[in-house]
Amino acid sequence: MRLLVLLPFLPVIVSALDVQGTFAPSPLLPNPSTLPPSTSLTLTTAGTAKRTLIRRDNTFSFSDVPEGSYLLDVQCQTYQFAPLRVDVNGQGEVVVHQTFRGNEWRNKGEKKSYPIEIQPVRPVDYYIVHEGFNPTKLLGSPMILIALFSLVMIFVLPKLMDQMDPEFKAELEAQQRKGGANPVANFDVASFLAGTSSPAAGSAAPDGKGKKN
Repeated sequence: MRLLVLLPFLPVIVSALDVQGTFAPSPLLPNPSTLPPSTSLTLTTAGTAKRTLIRRDNTFSFSDVPEGSYLLDVQCQTYQFAPLRVDVNGQGEVVVHQTFRGNEWRNKGEKKSYPIEIQPVRPVDYYIVHEGFNPTKLLGSPMILIALFSLVMIFVLPKLMDQMDPEFKAELEAQQRKGGANPVANFDVASFLAGTSSPAAGSAAPDGKGKKN
């Protein structure tokens, strides 16, 4: 009679399992005991979530997990861990697969061993290291380039003036003394490169006298 009373509860007892695992040593984390005591794990499915903490011996356990598919996440302040897919079936088996966020749930990744072994992916870095002063990056600024170009022209332009034809140079200096047009603005670059000199258009004759009609 007692057996008949317990029969309806047998499927519930069989389908609820304990999901267990451990934090395994790795080159990134040789001693998992250094993880913060606040390190926790969550086993999530549609509508429900179970949470547990890491034990002193680096193990963890979720008690009475019903049949279904779950996402296992690790919350840690110092290391980042990859999520895992945990399937609990009605035959009392726990199957673990690798997964990642954004992946369709029906696409299962690499199968993992059970009990679950968890290793960190990378350390968590909360600080951004600011770059030091780099003089070469100043050359990328337009204002710096304009200033450098102006500085170069201050030293190069007088040397170009010294290489002009003496007569043309004297004419430009005379115009500058008389308060005429800017000689640099009327400078004929083509004539200078061709080795010839020609007065600027509209300039007065060397003797200062205009032609009569």
